Amino acid sequence: MKTPPSRPTRSVVDAAPSATSGPELVIVGSGKGGVGKSTLATTVADLWTLAGQPFRPFQVDDQQRLGAMLGSRVATILPDLEAVMRTPRALTNPFASLYNACAGAAQSKSCVLLDVGANRTELTAMWARMAELDEDLAVWRISAVVLVPAVIESEALRQAADTIRLFGEALPGARIAFVENQRDGRLTDLKPRSEAATVWRDALQPMLEAPGRSHLVMQLIGADAWSSYENHSLRFIKAMSLPPIEAAALLGEEVSEAKIMRSAVTAYMRAMRIELARVVPSVISPESV
Repeated sequence: MKTPPSRPTRSVVDAAPSATSGPELVIVGSGKGGVGKSTLATTVADLWTLAGQPFRPFQVDDQQRLGAMLGSRVATILPDLEAVMRTPRALTNPFASLYNACAGAAQSKSCVLLDVGANRTELTAMWARMAELDEDLAVWRISAVVLVPAVIESEALRQAADTIRLFGEALPGARIAFVENQRDGRLTDLKPRSEAATVWRDALQPMLEAPGRSHLVMQLIGADAWSSYENHSLRFIKAMSLPPIEAAALLGEEVSEAKIMRSAVTAYMRAMRIELARVVPSVISPESV
């Protein structure tokens, strides 16, 4: 009888922090593209918006997908790789705006969101380590959370493990959560002898047993609902609030289908609010606690 890969049981150290915690720096990253990083970052942004939590969004990403969803308010950090040979600090200088946003977060009561592109995870972790960001965050009383999404594919899981290692070394005080994106299936669906199951069992799962580590689930949005909204650069909060008749006209769907799609997006957001609150308590409005 096949024994499916297990999900780590929730322990005391895995419990959600108090919802009265101070501002948070939330980093969403993975060394593998196409695993749902920007979707997850947009989810965090929209849950903060629903909770009335102000935030400042940043992206270290050539493709700038978060900017496509949230608009011009997203600050883009793009180190000049060609200038590095002449001016080594060209690699780290662009991160100054992110550092300053974190430094001012306690006073402004704003959280900070950072979406890291697949080819920028090592650079971002290196900068955090060199800038001694972990020590400063402790002084500023800013909680750091690193969300690392992956689908159930061997390379995605391997890159997730590498990303957890990089940010674990750079930000030892951060809470780090592996986010199982169930878009292509679930970890429990893996065949025990498959390469993906081996990577999960031998490389990734042991990392999540350390204090401050969590395993979250990013559920599939039902009714194939999200892709149509995403293609029109509509955020989750817009998808939930758009009247069905307007949504149908915009998406080229029947009104009944638009209602079903909206319900699927709403169900996803409700589930993610509960899941993310385990490590990012600010996604819940204090009035609802």
